[in-house]
Amino acid sequence: MKGIVLALTFLLATSSAASAQSQTTENLRGLKGVRLMVMLARYPHRLDEAQWPELLKMVQADAYAKLQAAGIPFSRSRFVDEIGKNGDPRLVINVPIDEPNSSTSLATEVKLHQRVRLSRDPSIETDAVTWSREGGVGGPGLRDSRVRQQIAGLIDLFIQDYLSVNPKQSANSTKQKSK
Repeated sequence: MKGIVLALTFLLATSSAASAQSQTTENLRGLKGVRLMVMLARYPHRLDEAQWPELLKMVQADAYAKLQAAGIPFSRSRFVDEIGKNGDPRLVINVPIDEPNSSTSLATEVKLHQRVRLSRDPSIETDAVTWSREGGVGGPGLRDSRVRQQIAGLIDLFIQDYLSVNPKQSANSTKQKSK
């Protein structure tokens, strides 16, 4: 009996996670592109790009290359033509910085923020996280390459989900690569 209850609990948890995943993937349908923002996790304000540590610059370059190769339009500006008109979707990458003598793991995350309206009152708009994935890397002596690798994997998941609900975008990126 205990085994059956445990199996049913596991099955329910797995199906709930799969359902939540498909709902967040649907939130990407129809996006014309994203504004890419790379930020230090747990930092009280956004640093000027000239003050960025090398890790942020490398993560940004990695993300640009991946989005461009996938054919997903992106921008760094908040004054974007077609991208900005679509609710200013922002793909935010939070980069952890290894603290000296830290033995804890650090969380990496990639989130998509979009402007949404409440169904009960469409005049009320707010920003909401409509897609997110998190990962963790850690241990003492955390290396930048592991952080970059983890974030690259999260960007790959975003690209996979984006292209799964925007297949026309996927076909356009294939055409661009063949030119």
